[in-house]
Amino acid sequence: VVAQEFAMNTAGMSDVVQLEEGWKRMQEGIDKFTQIMESDFRESFPLALHSELYTTCYTMCTQKAPYNWADELYKRYQLMYDSQLERVVLPAIKAKHGEAMLHEFAKRWKNHKLLVRQMWKLFVYLDRFYIKRVSALPLKAVGVQRFELAVFNQVKDDVRAGVLGLIEKEREGEQVDRELLKSVINVFVEIGDWRPLFPTRVGEEIGDIGAARLNVYVKELETPLLNASKEFYAREASQWIGSDSCPEYLKKAEARLQQEVARVAAYLHSSTEEKLLKDIEEQLLANHQQALLDKEETGCRALLREEKTEDLKRMYKLFMRLPNSPTCGLQPISQIVRDHIVEVGMSLVRKEEAEKDHTNYAQQLIDLHDKYLALVQGPFGNNSLFQKVLKEAFEVFVNKEIGNCTTAELLSTFCDNIMKTGGDKIEGEIDLLLDKIVMLFSYLSDKDMFAEFYRKQLAKRLLLNRSASDDDERSLITKLKYRCGAQFTSKLEGMLTDMNVSKDNQNNFSAWMRKSEVNLGIECSVTVLTTGFWPTYKVDEVTLPHELLKCVDTFTRFYESRTSHRKLKWIHTLGTCTVIGRFEPKPIELVISTYQACILMLFNQQESNSTSDICRDTKLPMEELKKYLQTLALSKYQILLKSPNPKSKDIADTDVFTFNRKFTDRQRKIKMSLLVTKVSQDEKLSTKQTVDEDRKHAVEASIVRVMKARKTMTHQNLVMEVSQQLMKLFKPDPKIIKNRIESLISREYLERDKDNQGVYKYLA
Repeated sequence: VVAQEFAMNTAGMSDVVQLEEGWKRMQEGIDKFTQIMESDFRESFPLALHSELYTTCYTMCTQKAPYNWADELYKRYQLMYDSQLERVVLPAIKAKHGEAMLHEFAKRWKNHKLLVRQMWKLFVYLDRFYIKRVSALPLKAVGVQRFELAVFNQVKDDVRAGVLGLIEKEREGEQVDRELLKSVINVFVEIGDWRPLFPTRVGEEIGDIGAARLNVYVKELETPLLNASKEFYAREASQWIGSDSCPEYLKKAEARLQQEVARVAAYLHSSTEEKLLKDIEEQLLANHQQALLDKEETGCRALLREEKTEDLKRMYKLFMRLPNSPTCGLQPISQIVRDHIVEVGMSLVRKEEAEKDHTNYAQQLIDLHDKYLALVQGPFGNNSLFQKVLKEAFEVFVNKEIGNCTTAELLSTFCDNIMKTGGDKIEGEIDLLLDKIVMLFSYLSDKDMFAEFYRKQLAKRLLLNRSASDDDERSLITKLKYRCGAQFTSKLEGMLTDMNVSKDNQNNFSAWMRKSEVNLGIECSVTVLTTGFWPTYKVDEVTLPHELLKCVDTFTRFYESRTSHRKLKWIHTLGTCTVIGRFEPKPIELVISTYQACILMLFNQQESNSTSDICRDTKLPMEELKKYLQTLALSKYQILLKSPNPKSKDIADTDVFTFNRKFTDRQRKIKMSLLVTKVSQDEKLSTKQTVDEDRKHAVEASIVRVMKARKTMTHQNLVMEVSQQLMKLFKPDPKIIKNRIESLISREYLERDKDNQGVYKYLA
């Protein structure tokens, strides 16, 4: 039994793979693979040998103790790399210089990765079982680590110097091997790739695994590259700034930035792009921004003057990259743009002040705004900063007075000209022009002044049938409503509503006359206006001809039969009449005002009337009467003849006017000058007085609103809050606010604090 057991043990021992014997087989296989690798893989690694080596490793790792060689195999696996790298790879790299050294370095790393992959296949059993059990570094990571320690750390300074040298050569215009650079730089990335997943150093900080993968690349290559780039571009920028114009400099800077983006895409890691561009932008743009913008003949101001949109677009795109501050990025450019627009605008104001006729001023402002809006929306990318400076710049000069006229008045008159029949014909889309008008309107500080002038002119257009389009009228009012709110346009909308209601009234009036069998003998149309919506007109005491008096009485009866709560006041200032003049050559229809009709109807009774007779019979004020007589006797259409001194423009109380029977004209219908169509100087003054009065009420209402909410407030805070509330309509004068506060104190809406005179209290 003893002999048999001994024989069995001897047979078992003969199947065990001893350490040295097994490693000798493994080493022979490894040497065979390195020979094939050194000969550039002219032959392939035999599959049978691969299977034999795998089996050997498997057997050595699965034998029972004390013949389990897994631990020893793992140690020798590491030493195998050290031997190969120190004996073959490192000397091969150090033997070469310049680009040849870089080629060798890239080639050796490529071969080493193949070696690691092949060795992993042979020793894979270690990876799957032994390494997991003892928590050791995986085989592939060991391969990369050994290369880093034995080769990379010895040659990295020379490799880095070679890489940076090639990059500088390329920046100076030489052709370089980009594929070589890419393969060399990839080594720096791949060397660090294993570390975050398998930390091996005591106290090594991992943090973000993705970012930590690039630790070697960042430390050993990227940081030195960024420093070298800063120095290179600092030198280049100092050369350019002295010799190049601003556009030329910016073209070069743009080209350089594009080259760097292409460079990163070609062979650097993508994470470098942001840092590299930031450093280059600092050297090329930020450090020289003020000098570039201030270049006398080619800087930002010159480009604006000469309308060099392409250069301005390039400037915007480049400086948009920089952080914004008063001295950096887009802010300094926007300030120059603002100053330029103000300068151009003020020169237009000065030029316009020298002119007598300001009719075209609003159109010039619109054209100027179109020009700079196109600049903001085009080259400056519709950036909000430039939108803001455009608004600020226009607010400076749009609110300057032109002679005795405010821009609010001139803009309203411009609207009147394009909205009325026979006014300025607008080519193209009128809705687009209305948008531009409203944009200019938004820059006005006296929006309430515009509203009052516009209201008076709209009233005349509507009442004299001079409005070219109801749709356009409503469109502009809607746009103003969108800008300033419903309260701002409520009166204007009320006026349009009155006109529509009056049409219905007229139809009802006609039906009532037919039913009552009333025949006036003439056509009569009456417009009923709501007092609060329309401008205030004085109720005149003019003596109407009996034909018109009959119309007034009839309509009054009709209106009173329909409502008992409203009272009619007749205003003939804006009335119109169509009369037939029976002249000897031919009868002609005359479209005239009610006052002109009152004068002409007197000549049905007698051929001639003196000025004083006409004044007595019509009860028109003498000064006003003379103006109307001038339109009838001394204008283009001479319906009346004046004597004596028919050529004289002055009218005396004793002058006699005779009906001109011989008058004729090519047309069968003539529109006479109505006088009331234009805003007179008196109307301008009354408009401004109306606005001033309205402002007093608005200021008081705002003070009461604020104090009711706050109860107690200091003078300064009250003035500030009231100003902010009213800024949408007009810019209130602090003196007016103070006066209104005093008025409210005297009327016991507010009182001063007994202990502090600068504090107000609200009295309920």
